[in-house]
Amino acid sequence: MMRKVTGRLSTFGFSMTPAPAVQVYCYIKRIKHGEWVDFLIDTGASGTCLHGVHAFDLQEHMRIHSIKYSYGIAGMRCGYYYEKAILLFRDDKGQPLRRVITLGIQQFTAEHVNNDQALADCLACPSLLGRDILNKCFFTYKTKPEEVTLAFH
Repeated sequence: MMRKVTGRLSTFGFSMTPAPAVQVYCYIKRIKHGEWVDFLIDTGASGTCLHGVHAFDLQEHMRIHSIKYSYGIAGMRCGYYYEKAILLFRDDKGQPLRRVITLGIQQFTAEHVNNDQALADCLACPSLLGRDILNKCFFTYKTKPEEVTLAFH
């Protein structure tokens, strides 16, 4: 039986062009922290990751030995802390749909924090729902009429 999660079009970042998004409760058991996060659905992202304010607020809880580096847009090098996390989606019947993942959490360096423009740019970055989740569901996205759905087995 397929379970359907409904998303919506939302604006993120600088261009403010509507993009597919879904709201998910993200819980990191190790630090006993959970919050609702609006994730931009990104078929180009290999993994799901927290950016912006959500990541900034978790910096003091992150373990330096969990950091890995990747190269993103324009070849920019970015550090991510990795934590096991539970993602709780709400299906179309209001029931929780649970997925356990390894979540990337954006690293904020002194370069980010000590430069007002760099900090503002980082805080504006959306959290991304990546292919680690999208490869396990059927994703539908249309702008007119608006339709954003994730159908899970």
